[in-house]
Amino acid sequence: MIHTTQDFYNKVATQLRSEFFKEENHGYTKNPNYHKTTYTLELFNNGCLTYRQLIGRLANSCNQSTKNIHSIVENYVVSFGEYKYKPRK
Repeated sequence: MIHTTQDFYNKVATQLRSEFFKEENHGYTKNPNYHKTTYTLELFNNGCLTYRQLIGRLANSCNQSTKNIHSIVENYVVSFGEYKYKPRK
């Protein structure tokens, strides 16, 4: 079981927005990738997605590799338990 930091959603969303969506204004943007990123984080935070799905969808919406996204998100994971994430190539 994966254990995340307290306030995981806001911390990850803030970092992803500052790195990949610097010019977007949260309330007014029409960028579909920005909204996909936010929605994906909400789904994971509510337990609707697995970690692998989270990383894959975030990589897709941020136009990054799964390895890069994993390196960002893993900073906010307290414990992966027995789970071993292997980034796709």
